Amino acid sequence: MTDEQLRKIYYPIAEAWKLIRESCDATGTPVECFKVQEQADMIFEKSGKTQFAGEILAATVDLIDRIMKENGG
Repeated sequence: MTDEQLRKIYYPIAEAWKLIRESCDATGTPVECFKVQEQADMIFEKSGKTQFAGEILAATVDLIDRIMKENGG
């Protein structure tokens, strides 16, 4: 596997983790939801729109949605 192939795997994982970290106190306001979706879309674009990135980001957005609900959203 080349370094470029490894970067295409690493990037969406690392960015998804950062997005979760940034959203851990979110309560689900419309602004927060929009921001999460916008950032996930940007990560997907920068990841080359790979299936792997899509799956990682879909799981990330689902997790953040659960976090928001638990935080009172």
